[in-house]
Amino acid sequence: MMAKKGTKVGRSGKTQGSSRSTSQTAVSADRFELRADVSTGNFWFDTGRVMLLKLFGAGTHDVNTVLQELVDRLVEPTGNKGEYFDKTTNSLKEYDKKNWVFPTNLFIKANPSPPKEKRLINGKEQLVFLEPPQYSLKLDLKKKKDRCDICGQEAPVTDATMWMFPFVVDPSKFGCFYSGAKRGLKLCACCALAGLAGYLGWLWRGRRDWLHFFIFHSDMPELRRLHEEILEHLKLKGQRSGNCECAFEGPYIHETTLGLLLTLFQYVRESDKLPEESRQLLSELLGAETLAGPPPMRLYAVTGKPGQAFKMNMLCEFSQLHRLFRFYEKWIEIIQGLNLKDDKPHQRLEKIFGQFYARQGQKYETLWRDKIAWAILEFSDPTPFIEQFLFDVCARAEESDRHSRGLLHGTLNVLIPYLAEVMQMDEKFQKVLAGFGHSLGTKASQQNEMGLLYALRNAKNPEEFYRVLNDAQFRLQITVPGDLLRIERQERIAGVPWVRVKTLLAIYAMNAYLRKGKETTEDANDSDLTTQEDNA
Repeated sequence: MMAKKGTKVGRSGKTQGSSRSTSQTAVSADRFELRADVSTGNFWFDTGRVMLLKLFGAGTHDVNTVLQELVDRLVEPTGNKGEYFDKTTNSLKEYDKKNWVFPTNLFIKANPSPPKEKRLINGKEQLVFLEPPQYSLKLDLKKKKDRCDICGQEAPVTDATMWMFPFVVDPSKFGCFYSGAKRGLKLCACCALAGLAGYLGWLWRGRRDWLHFFIFHSDMPELRRLHEEILEHLKLKGQRSGNCECAFEGPYIHETTLGLLLTLFQYVRESDKLPEESRQLLSELLGAETLAGPPPMRLYAVTGKPGQAFKMNMLCEFSQLHRLFRFYEKWIEIIQGLNLKDDKPHQRLEKIFGQFYARQGQKYETLWRDKIAWAILEFSDPTPFIEQFLFDVCARAEESDRHSRGLLHGTLNVLIPYLAEVMQMDEKFQKVLAGFGHSLGTKASQQNEMGLLYALRNAKNPEEFYRVLNDAQFRLQITVPGDLLRIERQERIAGVPWVRVKTLLAIYAMNAYLRKGKETTEDANDSDLTTQEDNA
């Protein structure tokens, strides 16, 4: 998987493995042809094409009719009333105020400007509308044909604006994403309308100071089935915080992406929202079976800050959803084996990945969760961030805080197979670390030697690491396993970089220190984690 800040997209916005078709039939300037077998390879425009096919079907359509239909779907009443002057009755009349639906209004700034006149009303001269504002957009298609930068079709084109493509701000800034298109992006009618329709196909979550949106991409047949048979059932309506559910969310993109994927993964196993056929399709798209070809589905995640307009901070591409889904299946199986009384396996897994936050003043800081989510989504090492959370948050938490009792039961269980496959860390050696770490933490707790664990955590090289272990032997009267004492070439222990061994040992030890004598109360206190999460 690849996450890129300021990711560059090709001039046509094409993604790997896609193909551009130039076989569309040219039609008159006020009509366009929509075909189900044409893919642009661009995640945004293909999503828009899926929306167009769903709303209008394949065939030849009138440009202005489709444009106005899309506008009507992207505008909603605000609940407020306005007034305009009705010439036929010479009086003021009320109308329902409207606006572009949130968060589309961050990208579409075309507000209506109905004619105004000064009128004498109740003895005072006022500047009033002469008719209710009517929301509309216009495609300024040039008469001369040119090549569309997205689909490659020779057709009348228009200059792309932000309402056609959210990544376009100004031609002078195209270099951010389209370094080869300093002249500006040229779109045919079909792609321009697909760009607008893309706002109907995205998933998003947002708050006052952050907004994330997500677009899945695949071949057109799979993409159509994804939207029509799966996402259509799952989309939330009428909520200001988003149109999709997430296991957890926050101001950072990776934590929210992992929360979204965990929610999606659970629908493969069971769902009262998806019929059996849809769950089977979702399973196929997530690559539940061994893949013979390229991954069937990718996810693009975009984050930024809302304001008068949207300020984009990062675009991420996740292409190994199938691999993550198989880990999910493995984690669920592991948690089932723990026979937890209060949680279903999926609920416990959501709590495990959702627990890495802390209250700071009036806010909840979720940076640790985002870093761990980043590591999981990128198939990197999450242990340094788990260690940081344990020592900087859990070990310093007040007694009444659930974090003071260490990591949730099951956290270290799901970590073992992940480290074995991704970090190539032998499971037997991990169990040696787990056993010794538990003894070390328990003894340290009994003798109130937390400082020894901080010394372990802060070891900067193998010499310091072994010095701390030597101190632990004498002060705690414990025996260091022989496997830890054999340093190999390139400062490795049992084939693992020494610092990863130190980190994992520190995690096991501090977790045992914090949990000493408190395991029996953990399940009863898990509920406060969910409550805090809801308020985060």
